[in-house]
Amino acid sequence: MGQNLRLVISMGDPAGIGPEVVLKALLHPPAAGEITLVGSRSHLQATYAQLRQITPLANPEDFEIIDLPLAEPVTWGQGTAATGAASFAYLERAIAATLAGEFEAIVTAPISKSLWQAAGYDYPGQTEVLALRAGVDRFGMLFVARSPHTQWLLITLLATTHIPLNQVPQTLTPALMARKLDLLVSCLQADFRIARPRVAIAGLNPHSGEEGNLGREEIDWLIPWLEQERTQRPDVELIGPIPPDTLWVKPGQAWFSDRSVAGLADGYLALYHDQGLIPVKLMAFDQAINTTIGLPFVRTSPDHGTAFDIAGQGIAREQSMAAAIALAVELAQNRRQGC
Repeated sequence: MGQNLRLVISMGDPAGIGPEVVLKALLHPPAAGEITLVGSRSHLQATYAQLRQITPLANPEDFEIIDLPLAEPVTWGQGTAATGAASFAYLERAIAATLAGEFEAIVTAPISKSLWQAAGYDYPGQTEVLALRAGVDRFGMLFVARSPHTQWLLITLLATTHIPLNQVPQTLTPALMARKLDLLVSCLQADFRIARPRVAIAGLNPHSGEEGNLGREEIDWLIPWLEQERTQRPDVELIGPIPPDTLWVKPGQAWFSDRSVAGLADGYLALYHDQGLIPVKLMAFDQAINTTIGLPFVRTSPDHGTAFDIAGQGIAREQSMAAAIALAVELAQNRRQGC
């Protein structure tokens, strides 16, 4: 492959803010990356023609475009089964081209899961499609954000993702936790170049169970599992299980004021969706990036949705998309160096 990294960006749902935030973010593309867009050329051109009167955007014709024409006209903010089908087609084309060796990283703009369903695609989200097409069964949803206040890097992995809260205790097992910890440690070492990472692991219950008085999961299996992992991983420092309400105190301090605060970890392992994402979005709503780990290529995405309510108005914020593109370049570079 050439000296520059080759990245592909799928446009997401064309009725949402994906095309807008991509063209905004590409006003200042990373110098080390060669960008290709997957989407409707005519829709990207229409986005540029209309919104550049309101806000600065990159001209899509300055980039290579894999053109997948739309089956029917699109109205901003009005997602349909057709726009859901289009976003699925964009993602599938980006994955196929990457698996064929054309690209080293995929950046995905937001899709609507309900419109995928309406179009007949029964998947929980883009993460699961990426893993299926790549042929991997061990993957994770990692959230990364760099503080604009201190430049500290927040890295959070979810042990469970899109399942009802009442299913979390039954889904969590020592085997699942070991798989997720493997993914997190490998990612910290290979993608972030941290040779001896420090990982903090959340408890499940209030006060981490308070010696069984507030739940027994910690006593029955989480603490014994963690002690076994410490023995098996001498090159990793494992902290926990930390009570969920105090796990995020030091990261909050590092994010807003002091990145040198004692006791920080390189990565945080949260046990369920909101336990990890409420603090991440509180600290880093505009900066957080979703990256799928465990894939044979880099995948990043902004941590926000299609925002149909503001689509086509020129007011969508592009910070998360710009950060997703920059992180994709950084991680792909690190993977190159590790080869």
